[in-house]
Amino acid sequence: MSTIPEQPDLSTDSPDRTGSFDRGAVDADTAHLEKLGYKQELNRTLGLFSSFGVQFTSIAIASSVFTTLIVGFGFFGPASFWSFLVGGGLQVLTVGLAVAQLVSAYPLAGGVYQITGRITGKPWLAWQTGWWLLIAHTVAVTAVAVSIAPFVAGWFGVSFTEQSDALPWAIGLIVLGTLINLAGVKVAAICNNVGVAAEVLCVVALIVVLLVVKHPTQPLSFLSDSGGTVNSGHWFVPFLFAMILPAYLISSFDATGNASEETKGAALKAPMASVLANISSYIVGIFMIALIVLAIQDLPAVMASDTPVKLILDTAVGTAFANVFEAVAIVALFAALVMLQLTGIRVLWAQARDGQIPGAHWLRKVSAQRIPFNAALTILALSVVFALWSSLLSVLTAMTALAWGLAYGVVVTVGAYAVLRRKLPQHPWHYGRVSPIIFILSIAWSVVLCALLIKSDPVHVGLGMLAVIVAGGVIYRAIPANRRGKSIDTNQGHL
Repeated sequence: MSTIPEQPDLSTDSPDRTGSFDRGAVDADTAHLEKLGYKQELNRTLGLFSSFGVQFTSIAIASSVFTTLIVGFGFFGPASFWSFLVGGGLQVLTVGLAVAQLVSAYPLAGGVYQITGRITGKPWLAWQTGWWLLIAHTVAVTAVAVSIAPFVAGWFGVSFTEQSDALPWAIGLIVLGTLINLAGVKVAAICNNVGVAAEVLCVVALIVVLLVVKHPTQPLSFLSDSGGTVNSGHWFVPFLFAMILPAYLISSFDATGNASEETKGAALKAPMASVLANISSYIVGIFMIALIVLAIQDLPAVMASDTPVKLILDTAVGTAFANVFEAVAIVALFAALVMLQLTGIRVLWAQARDGQIPGAHWLRKVSAQRIPFNAALTILALSVVFALWSSLLSVLTAMTALAWGLAYGVVVTVGAYAVLRRKLPQHPWHYGRVSPIIFILSIAWSVVLCALLIKSDPVHVGLGMLAVIVAGGVIYRAIPANRRGKSIDTNQGHL
């Protein structure tokens, strides 16, 4: 893999009189893809809104706050609002911006895997980063399925008495998500748009209800209440660990990049969509967390609850609204499952296209509908396997955040080298003289975040991630020696 020559300017993508994209822009995308060494095999049908939706739906900020705010409360109570404000800003305005610029330079399925390999020329490192993200997306799919299974089952009057009761429902949700992805990118885009609509509805409804419906509210000073998590005034360490919360809520920064071979004007629109989705999610998250925290009626009960956000809404604005919000949030989370799976499929397919995985010839194939069919089935199987360990879901979720953090830490580090040495090919999305500063800050934040994640559970998360890295090394060595580290013919057959 090597740095590619200057790319065409894809920023002139304009609609014709019928409202469809100018065919010339799509041809420019195809020509650019050929310069990168590949032919156009996937359907290039996504516009800016759908590309935005891939990232925004993967984050699912409103519904994720509903299920994940407990992490912040556990470390720093209501004061975790400040951890989100600071950590989320670092997450979005350093790593998010840096990855977006790299996606603009290399708008390819595979995202971080492609970027790392093309900058460093080290296929083994590229493969490892792709492997980490493959595991992260697959575990995330399973985590979402398991977390929403009890709610979906409840819609059909089914309740769980044991954790294992959720397994068939979770597998059913994973299979349904796979069927949507197998139906084609247009069908997935519809699901994606539904997810965006559900997220927006959640946000608007929550903000309106918490602002309009009369209920006792806490003073602004309550945002600094640690909920009993701070001893002897030593608040800095809990504040730091609570910054893990935005890592759970806002990640998958190369999601639009992984879908860039299906996006029109990808070199401009994929990074633009990613930045818009990240920043809007961050802003929405700030307002949502603040309003939810200020609506707390009984802090000790909230700190002891397994579902603190639902308890807060129940006591502040009533069970009816809480139930409606919950239902819409579940729809949004299912859409997130579909988008996370779509991204994982593209990572696996991109590695197979380059021959950088055992069974590449089978995994690289696409169907007559231009869907990476076999890669989708493989991700389905991996997600089901992870579902069998649903009792370890909290550990797997933390490992997912660490896998994302490590992969993005590597790519922003090699990206900083490319930016400082001016080795990136021409790309329409960049930050001029500010770019080096953004990349340096993104490296610093990635180091802090990974250290916090490992320190939070050294045995399970730290050693678990080490096991993932070792497994990746073993799988990489299983690639036939004549293919390891080399691209293979991109003229792929169809199923």
